Amino acid sequence: MAYLIALDDGHGMETPGKRTPYINSLGRSIKENEFNRAVVSFLDEELQRSGFNTLLVAPTDVDTSLATRTNQANRAGADAYISVHYNAFDGSFEGSNPSGIELYVYPGHLNREAGMLAKSIANYLKKGTPQEFRGIKEANFHVLRETAMIAVLTENGFMDHPDEALLMIDPEFQKEVAMEHAKGICDYFDVAYVPENGGNEWYIGRRVESIFQGDLRFYNQPSWADSAVAGYLQYGYGFPTILDRVIVEGSPQYKVENSQGAVYYVTANETYVRVV
Repeated sequence: MAYLIALDDGHGMETPGKRTPYINSLGRSIKENEFNRAVVSFLDEELQRSGFNTLLVAPTDVDTSLATRTNQANRAGADAYISVHYNAFDGSFEGSNPSGIELYVYPGHLNREAGMLAKSIANYLKKGTPQEFRGIKEANFHVLRETAMIAVLTENGFMDHPDEALLMIDPEFQKEVAMEHAKGICDYFDVAYVPENGGNEWYIGRRVESIFQGDLRFYNQPSWADSAVAGYLQYGYGFPTILDRVIVEGSPQYKVENSQGAVYYVTANETYVRVV
């Protein structure tokens, strides 16, 4: 039986105050729900593709009450509740505004199942677009308190940080955040994550080889750290099988397998490698 995940795109499109300061380059403010709704839509697709059932607890642009949202999830017997948000500090671009990602669970649940789910999602959020990771915290939010299932609320950036505000309407960032949530949820429930096109990306199963005139590092884990270097590739040498493509600290790597079945990671940057 498939797990049921309740998805909550925090706030409504016209909720007062839930928007960035005025952005001169756009000629407008960005509403928080522009980001929340897009991510939940992508996340809905990601989870269904991976075999989950989903419940959208606020399926319209109207600011559905918190009680209505949590009551729906409780009645449906959801297995987890995910609420997607974008943070704010003081509503102004002036001064030194905070930035970054933080996740919330109900007080006392940091080391319980909700905390484990939050950590699983955080593991992937930290690997995406470079942002400060502000940690997993506890809060007495309605959607964490009144849900009968494990619940996590994510804050995926700050609306009043000039750089992170613009990320809100970047489709690639929205998709990335959704994918990172989905992979974390899959890991927690021990469900295989199914990429777009069912894993049939054009590079899957193909050979990747170095086109770099020098020593190209490859790694024993998804990392760019010196301590993770497993070896070096010379020009024209590579790996016979690409297994996946992952984002590591904002840059892509191929997950690869050698002829003996050992798994490594190598840059997917077309400046350094080609797929043949």
